[in-house]
Amino acid sequence: MNKKLQELTDETIKEIRKLEIVLPEIYQDIFYTKAKELNVTMSESDKEMAMIYALKKIQNLKDETEKSASILKENVSNAKTAIANKDNVALNIIENNMIDLEKKISMLQQELFIDELTHLYNRRWLFEKFLNDDLFKEDGVLAFIDLNNFKYVNDTYGHIVGDKVLNVLGKVLKRIEDSIAIRFAGDEFIVVSQHHNEAELMKLLNTVNHNLRLTNLKHGEQVFHVDFAFGVVTFSKDDIFKTILELSDERMYHHKKSAK
Repeated sequence: MNKKLQELTDETIKEIRKLEIVLPEIYQDIFYTKAKELNVTMSESDKEMAMIYALKKIQNLKDETEKSASILKENVSNAKTAIANKDNVALNIIENNMIDLEKKISMLQQELFIDELTHLYNRRWLFEKFLNDDLFKEDGVLAFIDLNNFKYVNDTYGHIVGDKVLNVLGKVLKRIEDSIAIRFAGDEFIVVSQHHNEAELMKLLNTVNHNLRLTNLKHGEQVFHVDFAFGVVTFSKDDIFKTILELSDERMYHHKKSAK
């Protein structure tokens, strides 16, 4: 499979990982939307090859996860037996197996919870690790961030440059101290913190935004700049994520309008 088609398929897989339910029709819709965005034309055999590649990649991740779970279960069982028999040699072997398994699980978590483009946490991590049934586990503050004029960047300089812009934003958001940055969808990001209040996080984001605005981004001989709009909201334990997100989205929209 050629590189462009593989890139298209990988982009599609990244998108469907964000969904709770994936039907063939949904996969095809995302696949063809991505193909249009990347200007990829393909034959029927290309489409079939891409589908096979995607299924193999998804199945491999599923198989590796199930295999790790099975090994973990076996090690726990063996450990119980070794403890009962006071078998130190067996316990040492089990300990080494567990270290290897921990490394493997960590790599699988990278696949599941890390956005490949920005290397930030993805929305799957947000819903499965930070929230509990769409409710916040602890008190904190949330910022909803949206790049300004990102469509213009994509249309003018192309999607490869657009991806680089997203990568740059991911890097600067990741540097914000005592916080966690998440790529929520497309050019939308979330920053959460349990160490800052609204005023503190807004000050940090204004500083980041100011520095980003002054950064020269290049495409050939052309130089351009980007910045973002954001809305910050305080949340409490057991607050509904959707409610907080909608409020932060409203504040982000007002920030975007006031900056024009």
